[in-house]
Amino acid sequence: MELHVWCGEAKYGLPSMDLKSLQMLAYVKFSGAPVNIVKSSNPFKSPTGQLPVFKCSEGAFSEFSQVTTFLRKQNFSCDYELSPKQCSEVVAYEHLLVERLYPALMYLWWVEPKSYYDVIHKWYYSSIPFPYKFWYPRRYHKGYCELIGSIFDDPDDSQLIETELLKHAQECLTMLSNRLGDREYFFGRSPSAIDALIFSYLALLLKVDLKVPVLQNHVKACPNLSRYVSKAIQRFFPSESQRGTDNRDSPAKDDVPHKGRNLLLSGLVAFSAMFGYAIAAGLVQVDMGDSPVEEEYDYDYEDYNEAGSSEN
Repeated sequence: MELHVWCGEAKYGLPSMDLKSLQMLAYVKFSGAPVNIVKSSNPFKSPTGQLPVFKCSEGAFSEFSQVTTFLRKQNFSCDYELSPKQCSEVVAYEHLLVERLYPALMYLWWVEPKSYYDVIHKWYYSSIPFPYKFWYPRRYHKGYCELIGSIFDDPDDSQLIETELLKHAQECLTMLSNRLGDREYFFGRSPSAIDALIFSYLALLLKVDLKVPVLQNHVKACPNLSRYVSKAIQRFFPSESQRGTDNRDSPAKDDVPHKGRNLLLSGLVAFSAMFGYAIAAGLVQVDMGDSPVEEEYDYDYEDYNEAGSSEN
């Protein structure tokens, strides 16, 4: 079994910067399943050309429910201790997350201009290799803009959209805080599938410093939710927790001298190589114009010689 996911970011102390990737990672860790984790920033190299993807004997799965169903068949489940009543509550909370928290998170990451261009796009652009970095972020941005626009009657009223999304998300976070209370996990004495889902939302909202920090501040204002995220990372992702701590303690510095210059030169070299290949392959033709013929010149060769002789 193999799980291909988006890689994380050391300065945030996160094992992945992608919601679905983080959810699958969390469930695999919570269940104790022997799954090989492959972190990547290039979806093109995954078995399906996208991330995340779970590869197993039954095929390649890209949905959280598909992964949990397969692992449950292999006797790796987080939900064995849940009662029938708790299972029905889990379903209700799953719907709550999709309706209230998911649209707000996707809006803040992929639609809201300041956070998208200054944080999210910058991270994906610096992480994804050339030339895919020019395509994947724009594709996600366009897709989520269309998704958010489809939710509201007036997709051009950005202020109304942001207000409504953040309001519903804050209500959802308050409900989650009340439900968690002083417990370590939402249901039972060990983490379940709903913990994998909730943890992923909260971790991204809490750890990533967006330009619109309304939901981040709301999570911080709920101490039990903040502790819930921190304990889960320390217990199930200890290396990421240490990386995040080390990064915060270390002063920011540029590890590569003349980084901007090197990036510019690399881009020019790559462009020159690609353009040269296109010319050699006949994909691009350069029109040099017709060769000049003797009649097109403004002088007559014999007149020129006679003029030179007379001067002498």
